Amino acid sequence: MNENYGMTRRDFAKLLGCAAVLGLVDVSGAASQILGDGEKSLFALANGTARTEGEWRLTRIEGKLPPDLNGSLFRVCPGQKETFGVRMKHLFDGDAFLSRYDFRDGKVFLKAKFLETPQRLEELQTKRMLYSEFGTAKPAPPADYKRKYAGKNQPSVNVIRWDGKLLGLSEGAHPTAIEPTGLSYQGEWDFYGTLPKDVSFTAHPKFDPVTGAGYTYGIKKGAGLALTVFRMETSGKLTNIAQLPQKDFFMVHDVTMSENYLIFVIPPVKYDLPTLMSGKATPADALRYAEREPTRILILRKDGAGAPIEIELPAAMVFHHGNAFERNGKLIFDSLLTPDGSVLQTLHSLANDKIPSSTPNNLTRFTIDLASGKLESRTQFGSNHEFPRFDARQTGKETKFLYTAGAETHGFLESSAIMRHNLQTGATKTIAAGRNRIFGEPVFVPQTGKMAEENGWILAQGYDARRHESFLEIRDAGTTDFAARVWTGNYIPLGFHGNFYAA
Repeated sequence: MNENYGMTRRDFAKLLGCAAVLGLVDVSGAASQILGDGEKSLFALANGTARTEGEWRLTRIEGKLPPDLNGSLFRVCPGQKETFGVRMKHLFDGDAFLSRYDFRDGKVFLKAKFLETPQRLEELQTKRMLYSEFGTAKPAPPADYKRKYAGKNQPSVNVIRWDGKLLGLSEGAHPTAIEPTGLSYQGEWDFYGTLPKDVSFTAHPKFDPVTGAGYTYGIKKGAGLALTVFRMETSGKLTNIAQLPQKDFFMVHDVTMSENYLIFVIPPVKYDLPTLMSGKATPADALRYAEREPTRILILRKDGAGAPIEIELPAAMVFHHGNAFERNGKLIFDSLLTPDGSVLQTLHSLANDKIPSSTPNNLTRFTIDLASGKLESRTQFGSNHEFPRFDARQTGKETKFLYTAGAETHGFLESSAIMRHNLQTGATKTIAAGRNRIFGEPVFVPQTGKMAEENGWILAQGYDARRHESFLEIRDAGTTDFAARVWTGNYIPLGFHGNFYAA
């Protein structure tokens, strides 16, 4: 056969994937093996390239949609794992892909599309990769082409509603404003000029359910590398409440909040600035885990008053936290700590069909005496969990339940279950994804007019490798009983975070 008409195994896999998304074939059995079940990890399969964009009413539903579930679940993910022949190397790489599940009167609709940033449009026009990603370097540009922008900021980690718009968050730079209905790109957002150009913005701001204000932070680039903390006013502007100088450019991914305090856990993960500034390395290449340096807890008053409390722990890696609360002069919060930096290599191995395993993390509760500023105790609830979520209406208060995506039968981040942890009794309930399936972040949605944590729903996007199809799982938060499973007829990369907003 003429080689121009030949089809490689990879090409055939892509063809089958597209056909499955369009509903033209049932990808199962031998077909799923060609798609890669036997070659790729479930994690890699669930975090590939989005194949379709559009808007659909979803009608293939197992179970029954809760009649009082009305609103929108917004999610974002890195949606492109190959750019004009260049295969992405890191899980954080790839153009942002947005999805919105709309629940209205017992019906559900899905809109999904790439965010058309100017840099994405420029690459599509020139048909070449012009901008480096977090972990993937761009190829040498053609001598006769000068790109239009300094770099590419991928708002692909989280998405929130604020001040009448969506904000796509990356934590590497400023937020990206997105029009909520059409999911169209609007531009970089600086909160009416109150976010300085040289300060980044976290992917995990926290919101006070009493005042409606948010709390956020970023790293001020340049001398001092200050951890800069802001209050997000309901006017839409930011108020600078603290600048905490750091000796290095540390990676601070998340923050948690009690009634009166903000709690930062700063792992010994930092950028090698000479390597980063050389122009020859990506940010991921310049990231270092300093195993001989401590992990630091910084506790700052929400009004910015006084010096922060600082506590040193043995070196550990941390991405996400649960809730925090105060009781009898004690500050108590939950966090996910890994005793080494192996997860960084795992995240930087997406180009490999087999993702290397990393050391399990531990769901850990810290108790700190506020008067002495000392760590009183730390207790482990379980291991191998990620994406902790709780009833956001209880932010800063003692909560009964914490929900995580749990990796009970697979490697790191291959979340074979949703776990509901009862933080008062220590009991855990498990919702198994099933064979060849994986869950993403579980989002708590309260039932209309009910305040108890038991009265709500858990929404989690999932991926079925045999179908090569995404679905949305809906569970009763109080009992973990099955409510509904909505099949999308599409493939949406699992990604990281999202949020639900009531109609």
